[in-house]
Amino acid sequence: MAARPVLYTDGVTEARMADGTLLGLERFADYVIRAGATGEIAPESLRRLIHSLPDSRDSRLRDDATILMFEWRPEA
Repeated sequence: MAARPVLYTDGVTEARMADGTLLGLERFADYVIRAGATGEIAPESLRRLIHSLPDSRDSRLRDDATILMFEWRPEA
């Protein structure tokens, strides 16, 4: 089974979605869990998440937003 540690700054969970709502920790965690459950590779999960963050009004974040995601697959 693969492990997918994720490190992030508060700017990620405080980012606003296209509809103006905050991403929030619960939605962020749900996204990471669902992406891992579907078998999506870590780089694609991260790419999709990053593209969902900018506010639709000006396509910029209001705070720093850093995400580090890596995947560890131990040998069987």
